[in-house]
Amino acid sequence: MAIKSGTYYEETQLRMILDVDKESKRRIYMPNVVFSELANCEDFKSRKANATHIAFAFSYLYLASYMYRYARYTFYDKESGGNFIDDAVMYMICNTSSNSRGKDGVSYITKKKGVLSALQYLRKESDYPIDVFYYTDDYGITDYSIVDWVMYSEQNKTTGTFDKPKARKINFPVRGIYGDEQSERENEATGYFYQFENTTEIDVNTFIFCMKHSDIGVVGFYLYSFFKCKNGYFQGDYNSSIEQLVVDTGIKKTKLSEVLISLEAHNMITNSHNTFVPYLSQDKKIPANGYRTLDSSQFTDSRREVDVRKVMSQATYEKTGGKYLYDDSSIEEDDNDELNDLPF
Repeated sequence: MAIKSGTYYEETQLRMILDVDKESKRRIYMPNVVFSELANCEDFKSRKANATHIAFAFSYLYLASYMYRYARYTFYDKESGGNFIDDAVMYMICNTSSNSRGKDGVSYITKKKGVLSALQYLRKESDYPIDVFYYTDDYGITDYSIVDWVMYSEQNKTTGTFDKPKARKINFPVRGIYGDEQSERENEATGYFYQFENTTEIDVNTFIFCMKHSDIGVVGFYLYSFFKCKNGYFQGDYNSSIEQLVVDTGIKKTKLSEVLISLEAHNMITNSHNTFVPYLSQDKKIPANGYRTLDSSQFTDSRREVDVRKVMSQATYEKTGGKYLYDDSSIEEDDNDELNDLPF
C-alpha cells in the first residue's frame, strides 16, 4: 500500500535510490515518437487502458533508460542494506503497487513480450552495467554522447576473473542503444542515448519532482514531457484544443483538466487561458490555449492559485479587441474544431 501522501518514497529516498543530488545535471533524451506510439498503441486501445497505464508506460521507460544510461541498479540503506532496483522497486518509484498484476495491473506493460517489449523499447536481459564512462579527447574535453559501460559479467576483468550475472532480469533499453533492428544487427549505436535528433531532453530532477507529488505523478510527468516535446518542435508555446490533447495523449478530459491545473499550480507549465466564447459563430475560431514548460529549477512544492479562463459573449469579445484565427464565412462546419467547449 502507498503511504498517506499517495507516494511510496519521499524525495530524499528517491534521490538516494537514483543517486541524484539537487545539483545533478543528469538527463535522458526521450524519442519524440514515443508519445504517438503509446497513445495509438493497439494493446492499450483493446484493453481500454486509462491514462495512468499509458503514463506509467512512459515513466517506466524513462526510469529504465535512466538506470541503464547511468548504471544505477543497486542502492544501500541502513534498514535493509544492499538492494537491487528490480521491477518491484521501479513500480513503487512510479507510485504503483509492486503487486500490480492481473486484469487491472500494469505487468502486461513491463513483462517479457509486454507492451514496451512489443514496441521494441525494452527487452529483459540478465547482464547489466555497474559503471559508466565517457570519451575524453586529448584536450580533456568529455563527449557525453560517446558512452560505454562496465558490465556486471566483466566486473573483475582487470584481474582476469569473470562473474556471471545473478539470476535477475533488467530492462535493456533496445532503442536507447540501437535506433532500429538493422542497427542492432550491424551493432551500430544509433539509439537515443547517442543521437539526439528528434528527441526531448528531460532531466531526472523533473522526474523526481513529479514522483514525489501525488497530485502530479506519472500522468503529470507524461503530460509535462509531451508539452516539452511540442515546445521544442514549435519553438515556443504549444497551442492545442482539449479535444486534440485527448487524442494526442490518450488522457481523458476530466483527468486532463485536473493534471493541467496541478502542473500550473506547481509552476511546471504556463497556460495562456485564452478566452472562452460560448455559442461562437461557426465561421470563427479563437486560438486554443497555449502551453509552455518551465525548467525544473522553477518548480514549486507548494501549490499556487491558478487562473481560470475568461468567459464572455462574442459581442464583448470583439469589443475588447479579441482576435480570431479565421474570419472567413467559407469555412465549412466540419473544419471547425471544437476549441471552446471547456471554460479553462
